[in-house]
Amino acid sequence: MIFERMKDIREYFDKTQIEMANILKVSRSTYAGWENGIDLIPLLKLNEFCNYFGICLDYICGLTNTKKYEISNLDINKIILGQNIKNTRNKNNATQENVAKTIGVDQSNYSKYELGKILIHTYPLIEFAKYYNVSIDWLCGKTKDSNIK
Repeated sequence: MIFERMKDIREYFDKTQIEMANILKVSRSTYAGWENGIDLIPLLKLNEFCNYFGICLDYICGLTNTKKYEISNLDINKIILGQNIKNTRNKNNATQENVAKTIGVDQSNYSKYELGKILIHTYPLIEFAKYYNVSIDWLCGKTKDSNIK
């Protein structure tokens, strides 16, 4: 889903893969791998892409058809992201072990996500947001509303 929407957005704004690669400071082949669904785009690069075009992470990740929200912060703060993941897990009375299994990561890394020691990868974050029906933009500290619009 991400790669399809990335391509659609890039083409809508009449940008080439080379231009996008330059904007995101990667090689054209790296960008093409993301856009063709061959490689997984890192969350920070996906955020840069969204910020450049003024669209929300929830849209690009296929959680909504609403392209724009009121964004209060452009950057992703891994501490806030970790706190929001933890609070969502606790609110749903889930264990770290269960959540880690659900999103396809090992518990050790999941624990580091919650502590803000490492940034969660894009696809486990999408799985988390889908499972708990929360906004990725909110999880990342970009919006104040946890609801997907």
